[in-house]
Amino acid sequence: MVFAVFGVAVSLDAQSDVERLEELRDERDRIQQEAAEQALQVDAATADFDVLAAALDDLNALVDLSEARLADAEQGVRSAEVLVAEGLAREAEIATEVAFLRERVSNLALSAFTGEGGATGQDLTAVLLSDDPTEALRLRSLLEFQTGSLGDGIDALRALSAEAELISAQRQSAALVAEERRLDQALRQAQLDDARQKQTELVFATEKRLEARLAEAAVLAQRDAAAAALISQQEEVIAARIRAEAARRAAELAAQSAQSRPVIVAPEEIATVQGIQVHEDIAARVDALLNAAASDGVSLSGWGFRDNAEQIRLRRQNCGPTEFDIWERSASSCSPPTARPGQSNHERGLAIDFTYNGGSITTHSNTGFQWLAANAARWGFVNLPSEPWHWSTTR
Repeated sequence: MVFAVFGVAVSLDAQSDVERLEELRDERDRIQQEAAEQALQVDAATADFDVLAAALDDLNALVDLSEARLADAEQGVRSAEVLVAEGLAREAEIATEVAFLRERVSNLALSAFTGEGGATGQDLTAVLLSDDPTEALRLRSLLEFQTGSLGDGIDALRALSAEAELISAQRQSAALVAEERRLDQALRQAQLDDARQKQTELVFATEKRLEARLAEAAVLAQRDAAAAALISQQEEVIAARIRAEAARRAAELAAQSAQSRPVIVAPEEIATVQGIQVHEDIAARVDALLNAAASDGVSLSGWGFRDNAEQIRLRRQNCGPTEFDIWERSASSCSPPTARPGQSNHERGLAIDFTYNGGSITTHSNTGFQWLAANAARWGFVNLPSEPWHWSTTR
């Protein structure tokens, strides 16, 4: 079976295919939404590289899909509105033609009664002088009708009346379709707004994690170049995933960065505890932790405070020379991505990269890590899971 709307034929089989395609698209939407919800459960600060990268990909894919579906919905609205406009235009044309024919039928009926008739000079002049070829053709055909019978005129009026009813029905149907598509457009816009909001939340959280890990890489660079390089490589991949959205949110990120501009630690605030430089506020706790580890036969040492002069130099090099570039520009917008000065707890003297028996703690099976995992919380230290060596008063 085939039905038509304004001359466009659509088979029921084709309609069924469209419905099946829409079902598949809805299922894809559902899967993407579920993936996005799972992505939002990811803690950007502590997630493994692969997990965070996948979460960002899922949210980016959801935004792309939502944008595509919105574009489809907008096109659907435009198409339906075109059909409505075409229907209204044709109805107006039919009304004009009906009025014209009724006058002619009336004149023919009068002529038949009086024995007079024929085209008027005014009618012929209108045909000859018309600047619109389509209008001239229409007038010519209607004038030619005068030479026919009264029955021909009545038949023409009936045909136009039938066409008017069909066009009106189709136009009303198209208007309903247009309204449905406007509702779908509103739904798709809401879904896109929601997807972008989810994306923004994860991008902001990722930007913070990016900066923290890049700051840690900068601390590690002179002691463990391989570990520092791995962190930098991973965070460059993460930065690439958020760069486009971060660029759109540059003003918000800059405002956020300005609010979190760090207080620079004065040299006299730093104390040395068993060879490790830390802030004076935690010196006693560090001393107690190291003594407890030694009592258990675990020899811990490490590196604590790091001056931020090198980080300022890197920001000038990678981000730009202005105060804004150094202190407020987002890490992901630099090339390569570079943490702002003061974003590492090492620069506050509140973090320690521990060693065990003089060697780096690079795995969770390391004896030093296991002792810290069991005991460090007693002195207020927590670990960044992706970096077994890194312990601080906050993540």
